[in-house]
Amino acid sequence: MKKLLILIVMFVFVSAVFAESFSSAEDYTLAYFKKLNATQTKLTYMNKKGSLAKIGTETVNGNISGTLFYDVKIKGMGAVITLRYTNYCDEAGWTFDGAIITHSNMAQNGTFSGIIKVTGVSPAQVCYDNVLLAKGAPGGGFYLTTLPELPPEKIDYTLYFKSKE
Repeated sequence: MKKLLILIVMFVFVSAVFAESFSSAEDYTLAYFKKLNATQTKLTYMNKKGSLAKIGTETVNGNISGTLFYDVKIKGMGAVITLRYTNYCDEAGWTFDGAIITHSNMAQNGTFSGIIKVTGVSPAQVCYDNVLLAKGAPGGGFYLTTLPELPPEKIDYTLYFKSKE
């Protein structure tokens, strides 16, 4: 019985150490953006200077598991950019699955769509369907963040820029 009690106490302690608590969907989304942005630093094409240099396809592996697939295809007078996460994990407790699709014209204006689901100690999902692209960055609308057992919450697109500070 004593060993069981010790195991339970250890489990609670370890859970508390690794769990991140968020007081709001906005706090969660800010942390999400910081962690998701860090995954994209591994991409070669995405981080090149100039729009045409970004055209290409590549896949990078997570430090712990999964893959991040990047693809840019020219379509008409613009491009379709796909970022697809498959069981992607760089940091314990944050595993990403889903896709972000960007439809962009030559001026880098357009729309985002897709959902990224996060599993681990901080599960949630972030929907991009209501965000506009302006000059190559989020430029209007809102993200829809859904935390467990709570209704979806609208998060203003400007929060993305706070994650870059």
